[in-house]
Order: sequence, then C-alpha cells, then structure tokens
Amino acid sequence: MAKRKLPVLNAGPDDDQEPRPPWHWVGFGAVLVFASWLPLALLAQSIAARLSILPPSDSPAEAASHFWALDPAVRAHQIATMAIPHALALAIAAFAAGYVVGRFGDRTGTREAAIAGFAAALVAVLLALASAGISWPPFIVLAWTPAWSALGGRTGVRARAMP
Repeated sequence: MAKRKLPVLNAGPDDDQEPRPPWHWVGFGAVLVFASWLPLALLAQSIAARLSILPPSDSPAEAASHFWALDPAVRAHQIATMAIPHALALAIAAFAAGYVVGRFGDRTGTREAAIAGFAAALVAVLLALASAGISWPPFIVLAWTPAWSALGGRTGVRARAMP
C-alpha cells in the first residue's frame, strides 16, 4: 500500500498551484505591521520611560502639569525622547512587513508593500483619532509607515531576485 501525503504539505515550487493574488499579500503585510509593531512599541515605551525626566504621576492631569512646568527647550527634548523610540519601532515593523511582502509574494513589489503599510497606518490613525480625538500627530504615521514599507518591499524584491 502506497503512503498518501497531504497535498498542502507535499506541495513544492514545481507544483501547478496558482500563486496568491497581490491583494492577499497587502492584507498579510498590513497584519504583519501590527504583529511586529506591538512588541516593538512595548520595547519603545520601556526605553522612553527610562529616558524620561518626568516623575511618575498618578493621573493624566498631574503628568500634564509636570510636563508644562518644564522649560521649553527641556520640553522639546522630552517630546523627542518620547517620540523617537516609537518612530523607530514603527519604522522597523513597517520595513520588516514590506520586506516579507516583497520577498515572498509572487507578483508583488514595492507598490503592494507600500499599500500594506498605508492600510496598517490608516487603521492605526483611525483608532488613535477615535480614542484621543482629532489632532495632527497621528497623521505623521500615514506618511511614515508606507515609506518604510515601500523601502522594505524594494529590499525584499531585490533579495528575491538574487539567486
């Protein structure tokens, strides 16, 4: 009696399976941005908290009063201390997701990687606006994320082309 194997597990690159359409990879990339961004954001918040000069606060009002009591130059430094680790975490997550889309997606490239980054950024911005109200900082994510995803996608396409 011959052994039977599952076709999914037995499938190889020479099989006649239809490759996934590019829009599937856009969805995978958007989910991958979030899946990699969340643990990196936790790390970024830990770094930002360690670098902060503000004392621990029991309420948002108390934290705001400590923040606004700072000298304007120190306040700008504090904003950078809070923002840069999170911007780097998002850039790394977007680049990694774009790389996966560009490297492993059949018929995908920089465009699909950028669209995946934009889709993830749009969801993040809508969630931020729904929870914190209208303000301009979340909109920076709409430019930052697709740019890094596109760069990752271009790098992934180049890696796919290499033997």
